[in-house]
Amino acid sequence: MKIWKAALVALSVMATPVLAEYPEREVLGVVMWGAGGATDTVARAVNPAAEAALGKPIVVLNKSGGAGAISTAFVNAAPADGYTFLYGAENPQLHGVMGVSDIDYGDMYPINILGRGVAVVVVPADSKY
Repeated sequence: MKIWKAALVALSVMATPVLAEYPEREVLGVVMWGAGGATDTVARAVNPAAEAALGKPIVVLNKSGGAGAISTAFVNAAPADGYTFLYGAENPQLHGVMGVSDIDYGDMYPINILGRGVAVVVVPADSKY
């Protein structure tokens, strides 16, 4: 019976950090584009409601370059503790094709889709296309 009590105490002690309230500190939201772009604008528009729900600030870091590969690699290399996330677009799914990175959204955990855009290709009216 003493072994069960000891095991229960050990389990309780090990589980205590898991019971901590999330988040305990600010959260980092990394935008894969420069300030003022569509992704940045959506992130900053959503942040006040997210901050109110979390009770902690979300620090926005614009980390552009490499068609989003730099920010994607940065977030992918961060500890998987819920304190660093990516405000991204479809680009990581193209990084392998473009040869800029082997990391794509399959290497991450999706949280939510905040917005959707429509890609449009246009040519002059007199183009053969």
